[in-house]
Amino acid sequence: MESPSSPAPTSFQLLTVGVPAAVRRALGRAFRAVGEPVPNCIDISGWSEAELDSFVCGPGDALLLWGPSATEAWHIRIRTFRTHHPDLPTLVRIPKGDPVIGEAMLREGFHEIYVTAAQAPEALRRGRARLMGPRGQAQSGSGPARGEDPYRFDGLFQNLYDWIYVVGISEQGEMTFETVNPPLHASGSFLNPDFAGRSPESCLTSSSAAQLIAHFQRVLQGGTPLQFEEEHPIAREVRTFQTILTPVRNKWGRIHRIAGISRDITALKVAQAELRASEERLNHALDGTQQGLWDLDLETGNIYRSPRWFGMLGYEPGAIASTLQAGFDLIHPEDRLQTEAALNAHLEGRLPGLQAEYRLRTQSGDWLWVFDAGKVVAWRGDGRPARMAGMCTDITERRRAEESLRALVGGVVHEIRNPVYGISINLDALEATFGEEPRYRPFLLALRESSDRIQGLMNDLRDYGEPRTLNPEPCRVRTLLEDALRSCETLQVSRDCKVRLALEDEALVLPLNARRMHQVFRNLIENALHHSPPNGTVSVRGRHLRDEGHDWWAFSVEDEGSGFDPESLARAFEPFFTRRKGGTGLGLSIVKRVVEEHGGTVAVENAAGGGARVTLRVPAPRRRMELIGEPRG
Repeated sequence: MESPSSPAPTSFQLLTVGVPAAVRRALGRAFRAVGEPVPNCIDISGWSEAELDSFVCGPGDALLLWGPSATEAWHIRIRTFRTHHPDLPTLVRIPKGDPVIGEAMLREGFHEIYVTAAQAPEALRRGRARLMGPRGQAQSGSGPARGEDPYRFDGLFQNLYDWIYVVGISEQGEMTFETVNPPLHASGSFLNPDFAGRSPESCLTSSSAAQLIAHFQRVLQGGTPLQFEEEHPIAREVRTFQTILTPVRNKWGRIHRIAGISRDITALKVAQAELRASEERLNHALDGTQQGLWDLDLETGNIYRSPRWFGMLGYEPGAIASTLQAGFDLIHPEDRLQTEAALNAHLEGRLPGLQAEYRLRTQSGDWLWVFDAGKVVAWRGDGRPARMAGMCTDITERRRAEESLRALVGGVVHEIRNPVYGISINLDALEATFGEEPRYRPFLLALRESSDRIQGLMNDLRDYGEPRTLNPEPCRVRTLLEDALRSCETLQVSRDCKVRLALEDEALVLPLNARRMHQVFRNLIENALHHSPPNGTVSVRGRHLRDEGHDWWAFSVEDEGSGFDPESLARAFEPFFTRRKGGTGLGLSIVKRVVEEHGGTVAVENAAGGGARVTLRVPAPRRRMELIGEPRG
């Protein structure tokens, strides 16, 4: 923290609140670039009240607040500080494209706002000018007194964004500007203060004067306020203004003045035109795809759905109510619970985005498969989600292809399983009869190995082709892991290995599909046992972590083998790729698919001390889950 008594090597001191050091240096460069004295930037963010009270401002000093990052406590202290230093110009840096904050700061009494460091010197110049009276004398903060300069109210509305003016109407109908107050940062010469005492014809272009006089006449004839938009040529360009004219009557009821408020809305019009063009381009692009756009206002519950969204389902635009509930009512009953869970997980911050596959009922009564992807795009002031947007993609053809493939796989598995079962029975009989004879034993072992391999392949094909519907339920993770370990006991004994299980939370309950996750852990433990050396140890760990603003439960399975070679590491999740003799190459592919259906991720790596490690992460519920009927720990 700089001391309040630090020497000022430059001509004035810039007191800063919440301004990073790098920005303070950028401010110095900005003043130097325009030939202004370089300020001595003093960070007063950490000053005590005593230090603030003892500070004496110089004639050229200024105060700079780092926009919305300042705390409410600092706003209060700054107000108190400014009451003791009424002649101190105050600036506020606001984020780009956030005029709401700028308006709030100006209403609060700050003299100027700016966005970039390069704009700071000009903003300070305007702030200093605003503190000077019309004679170039500093304004006093002690309040008005009898006999003050009659021009003390000039510039009272300099913080507004509008031209505010009054036109006097004589009894003969002559029109004369009485006062004109331009807005902050007024550019060009639409209406200037020196118009006072002059007629519109004498100070405006002929086209602008004709337009305004015609509107003044309409107000005089109708006797009611008038709002309109019009264009005026300003500084060799045409700008659009929105104007409100209000008649003012004297005590005899005659309209003797017209008060006007005009705002330059050229930038708004340009933005609206660009938005319309962007929407047209987006609609043209979506027309050639099977994608529908949606935009959900979480505060009102209203949702916008693009025409393409309705077209995918065979409805006319607007045929479905613009509510989230109306959309959920179209989802297949088997898919609704899983879809709602995915949405809630994202809104609660447990998942970085919404991704769900589900069926929607079309107007004809058929079912359309869609892939829905979206995310929160705006938040409220308290940090809660305010708006969400996404797109629905028609994946019906892909799902039909998958169903056909599953049917084919199921048929192949069924047709092969019966003969393999017969082969296995006959092998049992041969082993019982000739298993001890040396000349037959090698052949029987080879046949048994081939039979087991075919059976394993059939089981993996059946699992890999299983439908994607998840339907998770609360599941105790410890029990799930212990069941998976029991399934691997025979392999564990044959490999003469140990399995060590360590959970950070022994009573952990997560929303999972127990059968599918049992298969995941069983596959990972079996792989680790197959690659472990004799007397090796397989470690299964579970721990809570927070990454990129989201809470996860991470489970790792690590062996003490030789680890992944480079090709296996790169192709670990590729179906049917395996280096292990007798393996099908589907184990890790099944693991990846099931974990991703739970909203999680899977990663493979080589451990630092040797061996392979597979780590899966699943979203952690925001609130701790417990099984119904179990006592609390």
